Amino acid sequence: MSTSVLEFPIKHVEENLVFSHDQTVWAYYRIDGFSYDFLDFDDKLKPFQRQLAFLSNNGYDLHFMIDPTPMNVEGVISKTIEEMKQLDYPLKQNGIDFMQQVESQLTRQRSMNESGEYVYYLGIQLDPAKNKYQSSNIGNNAILAFKSFLEGLNSPVYRAVGLEPYDIPLDIMKAFQVQADGLVNNLIDGFSSMVKPARTKELIYLIEKTYSVTPSNKDVPYRNDFVSGEEVEGMDTSKNTLHPAIRPNKKAFVDLQNASIEENGPKTLLLKKIIDNEVEELYTQYLICSNMNDVSVHPGSEWLYHIHSQIPFPVNISIRADHQSNQLVRKKLSNARLEFKDQREEARKGAENIDLSVEGSERGAIQMENYFKQTAQPAYNCSFVFKVSAKDKRTLKTRVDKLINELSRFGIAILSPYGEQLNLMIETLPGSKKYNTDYQMHVSPNVLSGMMFGATTNIGDNRGFYIGYTKQFQKPVFIKPDLAAKAYENMNNIFDSISVLVAGMTGKGKSFLMNLFVYLSTLSGSQGLIIDPKGDRKGWEKGLPFIPEEFISVWEIGSEEGDAGSLDPFRTSASLEEAKDICMDILSYLTNIDIHDDSYAILSEAIEEVSKEDDPCIGAVIAYLEQLYMNKPDNMTEQKYISIEQLKGTLETLSRNQLARLLFGEVGQDFQVLQTDRPIQVLMVQNLNLPSGTAKKIRPQHKIAEAIMISLTAFTKQYMFKSDRMRHKFILQDEASVIERSAIGSELMDFIVRMGRYYNTTLIKGSQNASDHGQDVANMGMKFSFGLRKTEEAKEMLNYFNLPQTPENIEVLKNLGRGDALFQDIFGRSAVIHVNPVFRELLNAFDSSTSTEEERKREMMRIS
Repeated sequence: MSTSVLEFPIKHVEENLVFSHDQTVWAYYRIDGFSYDFLDFDDKLKPFQRQLAFLSNNGYDLHFMIDPTPMNVEGVISKTIEEMKQLDYPLKQNGIDFMQQVESQLTRQRSMNESGEYVYYLGIQLDPAKNKYQSSNIGNNAILAFKSFLEGLNSPVYRAVGLEPYDIPLDIMKAFQVQADGLVNNLIDGFSSMVKPARTKELIYLIEKTYSVTPSNKDVPYRNDFVSGEEVEGMDTSKNTLHPAIRPNKKAFVDLQNASIEENGPKTLLLKKIIDNEVEELYTQYLICSNMNDVSVHPGSEWLYHIHSQIPFPVNISIRADHQSNQLVRKKLSNARLEFKDQREEARKGAENIDLSVEGSERGAIQMENYFKQTAQPAYNCSFVFKVSAKDKRTLKTRVDKLINELSRFGIAILSPYGEQLNLMIETLPGSKKYNTDYQMHVSPNVLSGMMFGATTNIGDNRGFYIGYTKQFQKPVFIKPDLAAKAYENMNNIFDSISVLVAGMTGKGKSFLMNLFVYLSTLSGSQGLIIDPKGDRKGWEKGLPFIPEEFISVWEIGSEEGDAGSLDPFRTSASLEEAKDICMDILSYLTNIDIHDDSYAILSEAIEEVSKEDDPCIGAVIAYLEQLYMNKPDNMTEQKYISIEQLKGTLETLSRNQLARLLFGEVGQDFQVLQTDRPIQVLMVQNLNLPSGTAKKIRPQHKIAEAIMISLTAFTKQYMFKSDRMRHKFILQDEASVIERSAIGSELMDFIVRMGRYYNTTLIKGSQNASDHGQDVANMGMKFSFGLRKTEEAKEMLNYFNLPQTPENIEVLKNLGRGDALFQDIFGRSAVIHVNPVFRELLNAFDSSTSTEEERKREMMRIS
């Protein structure tokens, strides 16, 4: 049966405006959504109260649309490739080839997977005169009707020669657009989320999806150039003025309905379409709400969010909510109460008892009348329509039964009315109207607020490169590392920092994620520096998939004589003043002197004098102390002289240590410098022995190792300053806790985090424990937490994520599997994701475990 039995309701689509045949004008907005998982009782009340305030003050008819859209993987990756083509970097073609292979692999997976993200749209009927329910004042209604009639006669479409009644004057269209634009801020406040006017191609996509015959909607393209009308002009001869208008084209919407629709029984539609010379079929069933509670209690009534997060198949939902003023709803309830009173009086006259259902309805009417009298809220006359699809009737029935059972937990009953499938299908279209009036729900604003429209399980930037998928329903996750620094208008990100926090105990995937992040950033056009104190990336000197060895520099500092003095703070620091501070901090730490000691003042004097020389270095500081010791001033006290002797002796002893030779530069010495021309620069230090976080006594070897890490951090700051600001850079700081323990090291890290946005530099800060990340957490952007062992660590990490420390949230962090991480994006949304490199070659390249491929195969055989 063709849909021509019902007139297609849409006349014209312009930007986010939908002009309908019934003269209503709808503006549609995309609600990006807000994170709802992991919130505690009090936090869940906040979005509810904001929506309640919006719906209580609203005066328009509304259309809530919840659309399960499989992520447009091809679109996201194609956009990334286009951005890569605009950059100039040596690995451009390699990066494009890699992204194309990722796109091919993910597209194959997507065709077998119906999961995607739920996208929220809210339609607002802009003309209050066209609201379904008007004031109950008959006199006012008559005046409004006559005024509307006069306005219609004065419309340019009746006065201008060349225009037809069906045309839409441009000045009227612009007036509605101004009105629609003015509602955005109210919606942002009401739905705790970024709100953007829907685009024409989005609305056309929503319309055409109604006629899709594939679960993944792969037969529905984005029509970027869709036009449903042409511009015409009419002449008002009485005033000699031109009136431009849009003449809608009915045929423009025919192609969107390119599917054969059969009523397969009274409750099911069968859609057919020829795709690639094959007939594709899809069974679809529309259901409508037949009963629900008048008033709900929150939290506990989030049935809409429950569908998104618990039902593993897509469910389209359309809710048409017609506004009724408080005065009107109280009048109706008062009239209903009088009818019940009349029935009770008639029953008394006939000496009969009234029906129990009438008695219950009377009590309900009295309660609702009191409720609306006390709250002064409006009411909404709603139609809740659900759409479920499947490739066969058995699966369709299973899914419908599952949906019915899940909604029954919230006191909601749904059914499929006989012979109403086509009506319900057309009702769900943008700009349409209610076709079935048998199952209308009269609800208060708190019922609509409690369903949690806008609460989302979506995560990530939906642009950039692919890093994995959500554990729930396997939705693809994309991130763009420098997005927060772009300051795009209306992006509404919560975090502006482009630095990244990564935490988690050993073996859970922390290093793997950081390596994958660096790898994908490099192929996308970034360049960066990796501080690798453990030497995990030594094998990178042989190259990585799609990144040949000539584009990677692995500098194992300390392996050659020429490395001596290369980490002297006077050579790694970004400025002379910073070099003096770092040198003072390192040497006072190594020699165990305090600011109150005589040795501290002597050391400060030596550093200050050496800094004035042409080639300042720690070796020159030792030489200065030697000279001071050999030529004792006459006025020097014996105690101070002894302090010089001790200080000189300690530094000379340390200078004979192999690692310390990297820190202690000599005057006139040739030393290695960082190669900033390589896309990836790995810095490792040979035989670096870092102290454990639980070590009670720090040995000299540990102190030297920590001092080297501080100097390396100064190196990263210099790298940030000297690189091209317009090119995105990354600095991977592994084992960041070692640096955080030093005041100067912590200060350096904090500077890189805070100034990274200006210098377009992402600091990837990795450490095992939540407590290792110091005070700069507030300035971090994206956050990843892999599994944590201790409850206290889990609590601290939840605090970093600004999530409540509930027992459930703590258990989530403690029970994360290998490769699983709690991820928080720059929009403040949180979800558990699984890091996925897509290709086994990358899995092997970044694996830091000690097992060989043969050992893994033997273990698999043993288990099986």
